[in-house]
Amino acid sequence: MEEEADRALNSRRLFIKTLGIVCSGHGSQTNMGADGIRQELLEISRSAGFQLTEIWEVNIFHPFPHYYLGKGKVEEIKVFLQKNPEIRGVIIDTEISPSQQKNLEKALNVKVYTKIALIHRIFAARARSSEGKIKVTVASLQYELSRLSGKGVEMSRLGGGIGTRGPGEQKIETERRRIKQKIGQLKKELNKVNRYREVRKNLRIKKNLPIVAIVGYTNAGKSTLLNSLTDAHAYVEDRLFATLDPTARKAFLPGIGSVIFTDTVGFIREMPETLIDAFRATLDEINDADCLLEVLDLSDPSYPEHHKVINRILQNMAIACRPKIIVFNKIDQVEPVPVISRDIFDDNPYVMISAEKKNGIENLIETIGKLLKSNRESLNLTVSYRNLPQIEKEIYHHGYIENIEFRIDGMVEVRCSISKEATGRIRQLNFSS
Repeated sequence: MEEEADRALNSRRLFIKTLGIVCSGHGSQTNMGADGIRQELLEISRSAGFQLTEIWEVNIFHPFPHYYLGKGKVEEIKVFLQKNPEIRGVIIDTEISPSQQKNLEKALNVKVYTKIALIHRIFAARARSSEGKIKVTVASLQYELSRLSGKGVEMSRLGGGIGTRGPGEQKIETERRRIKQKIGQLKKELNKVNRYREVRKNLRIKKNLPIVAIVGYTNAGKSTLLNSLTDAHAYVEDRLFATLDPTARKAFLPGIGSVIFTDTVGFIREMPETLIDAFRATLDEINDADCLLEVLDLSDPSYPEHHKVINRILQNMAIACRPKIIVFNKIDQVEPVPVISRDIFDDNPYVMISAEKKNGIENLIETIGKLLKSNRESLNLTVSYRNLPQIEKEIYHHGYIENIEFRIDGMVEVRCSISKEATGRIRQLNFSS
């Protein structure tokens, strides 16, 4: 069945009908509401190649050790599955132990998936770059390693022969060692990739171009916004985690000059720690941003909770606070447009847009420009015609030229807008020339 799910995930067709179980009441840390949680589970399942035919809501105040669910509820699900043989799997919207998962599979006679396991599968299918593939593989192996101890009898058998440390070694010890070795090997490969990333990152910083990072909940329209702002062709699909590999594109902003826009991996409620760790290096680039665009899907009633999830993840990752613009996307899908409460979104400026239809993009660009101008300075220079190319090159590394006037005496008047950090260098360069 997993092979069918993989084919469905890769071909975007739905093969396997499943039953969804939404658990509430135990350790719940969300105000998303039942409808929002159900919709999120539907989207995760669809993106992973499954089709939820029905969703059951189960209140769990004291999880049962054997199944996590109560024995009566398990029997109820079992009867339902027997009456609906086309349903061939169960997806549970919480993290249960490996032994509980194994017990449920034995009792229900179908495959049981947790939400976190599905998210790992989606990440594995979506990663395109070598860096992304390595990170997802490491995350999946770490997740598998954390669940080995509960896999039961099949992992407690004694092993012997080539590749083991003697006839008395248990299979679980062999498997644990194999996974750790694989993780170590992949991390060495990842270190090489990260060194290359650092070189590219340092080159961007050296050029001193403003960086605007686009962050947000998964499927909020971040890649579509990147395309609208930069005329790029980043991959866009109406699926969760359609984009995992970070994308950086350059665009020109009036009054600012060249700006680097970077798209980042989307967040989700209860994001697996293994995946947060895997993509920490990518997300740490937000620390280098001069401005954040937090994209929220206004057509999703749970957008206030999404805002809280985004900020909670950024705080947990110790990512430094940056100037932020809240971007309410998909206004073309909302009627009427809701009134925004300042109590929820603090004092951050916000803009209403439709990234797909490019409504409100000019207003967003103007708002970004105002925020970035706090680190810009206008400079008037008198340059000789002979030294103009060198001065121009330096200016375009740190800003742009607003106006040039050629004088009859062979000198050139240059008015430019550049970052404050570069004004001293450009003045000195002009004086020495």
